[in-house]
Parts: sequence; structure tokens; C-alpha cells
Amino acid sequence: MKISVVDDDSVLRMIIVDQLNDPRDVISEFADGKSLLAEMDVAPDLILLDIEMPEMDGIAVCKALRDAGQDQIQVIFVSSHDDLETRLAAYAAGARDFIVKPFEPEEVTAKVNVVRDYLKRKAESSSNFEYAQHVAFTAMSSLGEMGVIMQFLRRSFNCLDADGIASAMLEALTQYGLDSLIELRTGDIRQSYAASGECTPMQRSILTHTQSLERIFRFRSHLAINYPNVTLVILNLPADEELVGRLRDHLAVLAEGASARIQSLEIERLHASRGDGIAQVLADLTQTLHEIEQTQATSRLTATEVDTHYLQDMTSAFARLGLTDSQENILTDLAQRTRMELAKLREVDGSASDRLRSIRKHLLTLVGAGAPL
Repeated sequence: MKISVVDDDSVLRMIIVDQLNDPRDVISEFADGKSLLAEMDVAPDLILLDIEMPEMDGIAVCKALRDAGQDQIQVIFVSSHDDLETRLAAYAAGARDFIVKPFEPEEVTAKVNVVRDYLKRKAESSSNFEYAQHVAFTAMSSLGEMGVIMQFLRRSFNCLDADGIASAMLEALTQYGLDSLIELRTGDIRQSYAASGECTPMQRSILTHTQSLERIFRFRSHLAINYPNVTLVILNLPADEELVGRLRDHLAVLAEGASARIQSLEIERLHASRGDGIAQVLADLTQTLHEIEQTQATSRLTATEVDTHYLQDMTSAFARLGLTDSQENILTDLAQRTRMELAKLREVDGSASDRLRSIRKHLLTLVGAGAPL
């Protein structure tokens, strides 16, 4: 600590200074209050201040210090007066403690050490408060920065192509005050974008070269981030390294979110293409089933007519041929078995149609057509 001892009695000053034996302390002595006030360019941490002094007493000195804004200085009065009035005056002037003359030297040491501990705790508390303020400010800044990412992610969900995603990315990067280059890859198509407008051949070559680097690569004020469908190059990182650390994390989320959205768009297009294919197959199946059912209906009608003519012709033949009853029965049984076999074949054709209708119904459910069967 920096300690000032103020007393017009040089012997008392010597006794007090002798008790301040911590070699780390810086001790200065003053014979009166005016001399102390004149040396306030570097304020002490603690003043051991006599009350009764010529020209300006200790109470007036203490008030002058407080009036000058020196509220952080700890003051211990040293006085031969132990009455209540003096103590109240010392308290009103801003004293921390009071030592009554004559005193035991150890009392000075003990009270100075109390002040030492207090100042140490105060310094630690101040340091912790400043650290807490810094952490709180950083957290608030980080929340604001993360808000830009959340806004981008919400907007990207509604983007239907690479141009929309790039526009959302550039808007987010502009809010960070960053100049950037972007390449988006969908299948074999590569599209490049720049914050300043259309990419120049040089800028496109930078993006192409960057793809061979690590996932996240930094070179001086430049930062490159690579994901399967996205390459992001930042051209003007700020000088604040703490901010750069946060931006690095935010930009990685930005690039990863853009890459994921591009992948989802590709999956959506694939599903749409497959859905179109299924819809076409369904239309072809419906037409084929209609043609089969028409063919089956015509075949059943023709078979019925053929069957009827066959029975009529066979009955006429029996009369012309002069067959016996036994012979007619044999031929009639043979004809009946043949008709039954033909009927079974027609049932098989019908079951195949039923299976095709079941398949059509399942396809309609898959594509969500909801059309009447």
C-alpha cells in the first residue's frame, strides 16, 4: 500500500512508521495537513492522520480530501481526544477508524492490516465485477450475432434455389460488416456470388482454390469455410481477435446451414421427380387396366356367344348323326367339362384384373392423388 503518516509530532511519526514493517509498502511522512494536500498528485491508499495540528486540523484535512473527490482514500484518525463529539466529527468527515493516543504500537499494525485486507477484497471484487461486465457484454454481443444466424436459417427454409440461399447468406454477412465470396454447388452446377456483385474470374479462381483447403482455414485477415455444397471466403476479418473467434463459430453455422438447405432442395427435387414418375406409371397403369377390362368384357361376351352356338350346333349334330343315348351322353359330358375349364380360365383373367386394381389403389395412396377408384 501507499501510506501517508501526518502528525506534527516527529516522535509519534517515527513510532507509527516503525510499526509499518511491510517492505512492499511505500510510506511518506508529513508534519501538517497542508503539506499532505499539496502532494495529492499520487493519492495514498491509507492516511494515518492526527487531529490536533497547527493551521489546519485533521478533521478539516479529511473534509478537504472528500470535497476534492478523494473518497477512495482510507483515513484512520490518531488523536488524544476520546470524547464522543470528536469521534462523531471524525466519522462525519469520512474517517474509517480511530486510534486514541497514547496507543500500543501493535494496535496500529492491527488496524492497518484490517485496511490492507479490505482494500485487497475490494480490488478483487472490482476485478470480478469488471470481468462479469466483460462476460455479460460478450454474451449480449454473441446473442446479437447469433440472432443474425437464426434469421438466416429461418429465411433459408423458404429459399427454393441457390440464388435465394446466396441472397440470404450475403444479407447476413453484410450485417456482420464482412466482404465475402460464396460458391454454391448443386449436382454438377457451380454458382458463384460476391458481396460486391457478379464474381470476377479472379474471385472464381480464389473460390476454386479454396475448396482444396481444410474445413476452416484462416490466412491473416481472410477466412475460408468449406462444406459439401458451400464454400465461403471472408476477405476482411476484423482486428478484434475475440470477435473473430465468435464470428468463426457463427460463420461455420451459416455455411453448414446453407449446405444442408441445398442438400434438402436436391432431395426435394429427387422426390418430386420420382413422384412425377410414379404419377406417369399410375396413368399408364390406369389406361392399361381400362383396356384390359374392355378386352375381358368383349372376350366374355364372345365366349358366351360361342358357347351358345356350340350347344346348338352339337344338338343339331346329334339328330343328324343318329347317335345312341349313350354316345350323346358321352359327348355331352365332354362338352360340359370343356365349358367348365373355359369358365375357370375367365375367372383367372378376372383375378389378374383385381390385382392390378389393388396395385393402382396403393399407388394412388403413395402419391396422395385421392382420386376415385
